[in-house]
Amino acid sequence: MLSKEIERSICEHRIEIIVKTDILLIRHGNIDMAQRVPGRLPDVHLSPEGVEQMKKLSESLADVKIDAIYASPLDRTVESANIIAQNRSIEIQKCDPLVEINFGNWTGKKFADLESDPEWKQFHSYRNGTIIPDGELMVEVEARMVKLIEELFRKHQGKTLVLVSHNDPIKSVIAHYLGISLDMFHRITITTASISILSMYHDLVEIRGINLKKFSKTRF
Repeated sequence: MLSKEIERSICEHRIEIIVKTDILLIRHGNIDMAQRVPGRLPDVHLSPEGVEQMKKLSESLADVKIDAIYASPLDRTVESANIIAQNRSIEIQKCDPLVEINFGNWTGKKFADLESDPEWKQFHSYRNGTIIPDGELMVEVEARMVKLIEELFRKHQGKTLVLVSHNDPIKSVIAHYLGISLDMFHRITITTASISILSMYHDLVEIRGINLKKFSKTRF
């Protein structure tokens, strides 16, 4: 017969495995600066369309018990988080690791003007190793995002968390937990006002949805 201590240990381990923590990764809505690289520029706000996008997404989350909301500190993500937080007694926590990738010298430039830039082209074909001029490596974005998610998982076990972030940071998380190279970014689409769902257990992460335009409880 097993001792009571061993039985208790086995029971506690089983509980750890079945306790589920849901991470809802949400990209901000459309912005007023669609033709340029917004990067980390201040005063880049949601457009009227972006506000409506976020309202619709928020409505689909009406029946979900959200325990905490974390947001990138940029205006567009905080505004998106505020829409989700409406009618909920939750204080938004601004979180630097959720911030947009540092686009360095490309920040504020027109996408059309960058099309002839060989470094810009390389960035879109070789994300893993391309250094943005005076910017950030994609692997650095992945590292800070995954570190944060693992920390929040340990802090909020069994809870449902909303993380409002940006295109590339969310893609890096999806790529990490899918186990694919960052060079395969083009295979992942994260549109504005979309939701991607991670369910995290003691030693397992399930991806329940990617780039959803509304939340469905069937994904839980």
